[in-house]
Amino acid sequence: MAKRVFLLCLCFFVTVPALDAQWLKLPTPGLPRLPDGKPNLAAPAPRAPDGRPDLSGLWRNDAGDRYNNNIAVDLAPGDVATWADAIYQKRRLEFGKDSMETRCLPLGPVLTTTRYRWNRIVQTPTMVVMLYDDLTHRAIFMDGRTLEPDPNPTWMGYSVGRWEGEVLVVESNGYTDRSWLDFDGHPHTEQLRITERYTRRNVGHIDAQITFSDPKAYAKPITVSIPMKLQADTEMLESVCENNAKSMERMSATKPAQPVDVPAATLSRYVGVYDVADGNGEKTVVDVSLSGSTLWLDYGSKGKEQLLALTPTRFSWSGTIVDFATPAGAAVTLLLHYAEGSESGPQRAK
Repeated sequence: MAKRVFLLCLCFFVTVPALDAQWLKLPTPGLPRLPDGKPNLAAPAPRAPDGRPDLSGLWRNDAGDRYNNNIAVDLAPGDVATWADAIYQKRRLEFGKDSMETRCLPLGPVLTTTRYRWNRIVQTPTMVVMLYDDLTHRAIFMDGRTLEPDPNPTWMGYSVGRWEGEVLVVESNGYTDRSWLDFDGHPHTEQLRITERYTRRNVGHIDAQITFSDPKAYAKPITVSIPMKLQADTEMLESVCENNAKSMERMSATKPAQPVDVPAATLSRYVGVYDVADGNGEKTVVDVSLSGSTLWLDYGSKGKEQLLALTPTRFSWSGTIVDFATPAGAAVTLLLHYAEGSESGPQRAK
């Protein structure tokens, strides 16, 4: 179940048809298979006619929300320019009401870190094309051209690529400063430059390393690793935000959140490991830790993310509501409230 959910239920995905439609169960041709007929995702990576690794296929990011929520989570506070941090803090407290997702605009740089978009890669000797299910696309030119020094800003930017051995290296610039670097709202300037490195480890996996450089906003480049997994034996369906856009009308009357200070003694009660389950019985381990006066949540070992205190028992996880129930004499219970449903589970005995 997709875990991108927002405080005010920003539901914009088109309803998915029955699973027997649109080739959703059609076996992907050409994939090596195991004796039971399932795709052998650990088989050696395929090769293109020119001998290069072939990145073609239908992919989704196999990462958590950590960098998609907060691209600067690994930076020190001083690494973010004062003006950029002020914009980020304002947007964070507004739960993304002006984000690209809410406004049904192209995601721009966020497409490199989100796990909520499908990406079909089509590789040729002179161009690599990335086609997304929201109908945006990228053309990566492999014909030797260089990036323009003063490009007209666009949502998806301009990209050129080259091979360095087994690695596809993509350099991009020309992004409009209207786009954000993450859902929480880190801004960038039109000087943003992105370098991506794609390595197809085997049939089923691509390792992507992405570096964001914008000296006017960040003291040093931001580099993140995003694993990608092949979506085998299925097909990509169109998912257009405007088809089911309710976000703006729901958020028109929204007031920014007002964070509260919670005593460390109270926060320390929530520290621990929780075994949470959703309505389908799918279980996930959630680790809650405390650093100073800040709680951090690690969902499914994907990395720590900061929780914003709204009340002594209620927190925001980039718009997802996190409640801690503390009945007298009983273990603390963690509740995660998504637009699609809820998860909950008890704290393990300490």
